[in-house]
Amino acid sequence: MRRFVAVLALMGLLLGLFSGCSGDEKLVVNILSANYEEQIAIQLAYLKEKFPDAEINMTYMSSGKLAAKVQAEGQDTEADILLSLSSGYANSLKNQGLLRAYTPNSRYKAEYADPESVILPNGVWAGAILVNTRELEKLGLPMPQSYADLLNPAYKGQIVMSNPGSSSTGYFFLHGILNLYGEQAGWDYFDALHENIMLYGESGSIPSTMVEKGEAVIGLGIDYEGMNLQEAGKPVAVVFAGEGAPFDFDTALLVNRKEEPSQLVLDVMAAITSAEGNAVFNNYNLSVLEGVADRGSYPADFTVLDMTGIADPELKASYTSAWSARYE
Repeated sequence: MRRFVAVLALMGLLLGLFSGCSGDEKLVVNILSANYEEQIAIQLAYLKEKFPDAEINMTYMSSGKLAAKVQAEGQDTEADILLSLSSGYANSLKNQGLLRAYTPNSRYKAEYADPESVILPNGVWAGAILVNTRELEKLGLPMPQSYADLLNPAYKGQIVMSNPGSSSTGYFFLHGILNLYGEQAGWDYFDALHENIMLYGESGSIPSTMVEKGEAVIGLGIDYEGMNLQEAGKPVAVVFAGEGAPFDFDTALLVNRKEEPSQLVLDVMAAITSAEGNAVFNNYNLSVLEGVADRGSYPADFTVLDMTGIADPELKASYTSAWSARYE
């Protein structure tokens, strides 16, 4: 009898161990995304349809907070995949050994491709001056056509911009204008612009949201968000500054955790980086994929700023530190 009880106990222990192992193999993927929550809902629905038996968690964080979280947690992070971090943040994580290489089936345009297949481009977005035409007319203000126009004292307290320290959108305006004018003259420009700023928002969507609602007359925001508002009949004008539009690309990244990525994580990466998945995860107007046409209507004289150095994490740290010391 004692032997029978002992055998039962041993079987129970073994079953417990095996059940523990199967628990560890639970189909879970944790994704951190700098995309906005309405976009995340669409993307999550796409993944859950493709992987109905998996638990897929997708959490929004602003770009700066997302990168800082992964840097603080290192290889102990629970995040498997990172989405929509700009090239600068992605390079910073790559340099710290926090990302793994992943070779997708998609082919990227040469200007965005990483030969090491660590930083996988997702989509390109550009910056524009967004204007609430109703509020502009109500206040009797002129329509801005350039960055220089934004220094007009008539716009005092009427402009919103994203914080370059937390928002990739805010940063590409900072970087592009410093490249445009040169560093000294560029900082002089931002000193003058600061006098007209109502708010530095945490995320890149704040300018378009506030301009749409009439809470701000002018916003330095994202081109496709403004175009979407125009198409929806909102009183929003999208002005591409005569000096040129800043731009950057964002990314899909495989995290270098201590554990090897599960097959499910790899399958989710394959889905996100496929041509089909890119159409879901990249709702911007400019494409990173070879053979895929750009979306959106750009004016014939559309031009971009010199964005040399936009992916340099050390330069970004220097610029955002200087910006914070001046304006926060």
